[in-house]
Amino acid sequence: MTKSNKRILFTRSLNADQIEFGLKMNCLIDHHAFIRIDLCTLSSEELEIINSGQYPNWIFTSQNAVRSLQANKEHIQLDKMEQCFAVGQKTADHLSDMGISSLVPARHNSEALSELLEDHANAPFLYFTGNLRQKTLIHFFEEHESPYKEIKVYDTHMIQPEIALEDYDAICFCSPSAVHSFFKNYQLKNNQPCFAIGTTTAVALVDYSDDVMMSDQTHVFSLIQTCNEYFNS
Repeated sequence: MTKSNKRILFTRSLNADQIEFGLKMNCLIDHHAFIRIDLCTLSSEELEIINSGQYPNWIFTSQNAVRSLQANKEHIQLDKMEQCFAVGQKTADHLSDMGISSLVPARHNSEALSELLEDHANAPFLYFTGNLRQKTLIHFFEEHESPYKEIKVYDTHMIQPEIALEDYDAICFCSPSAVHSFFKNYQLKNNQPCFAIGTTTAVALVDYSDDVMMSDQTHVFSLIQTCNEYFNS
């Protein structure tokens, strides 16, 4: 290990390409998932709501929600959807793989999506969520008296693997759920800096750390590059 190498803990699982990229960026990466995602099997009542056409404007704020839709695709009438909204390009890309085009806000967070929805506030919305969803969009619907339905399509479970936290120079987070799960059992050691993959995750981190950096783009490679730039600036 050269002097410039830093040990980085990712609080989600990474693939071989991402770990190899870390080595090129002088980052020795360990990765442990702090959340587990379980996709839901939709009930007949939920499928009836989706397929009714009464809520033709669909909203996805995570890739997990899209994966759940895909898992239930054979029971879903996609032609009942008129307009689709997505938070983040990755979520939009997954929708595109299903043949669904979506509008994406310039900033990849629920606040920016709320601004995008201003022009559609009177339209009925179908919001595909997880069990730990934030309340930003719910507040928008209620403030604008927009008709909406929530469909819970996945569950997020918090898990805490055993790690020697003092071994790491920095901690990386890719979701608010991972932030909350991590700090449920762990505290930062030696003022370790924290890195966030997006605005929503960064906002969650500021409750626990005064040293929070955010990647330029919302993907793992950008987050690793941000770590490298931080330690070599």
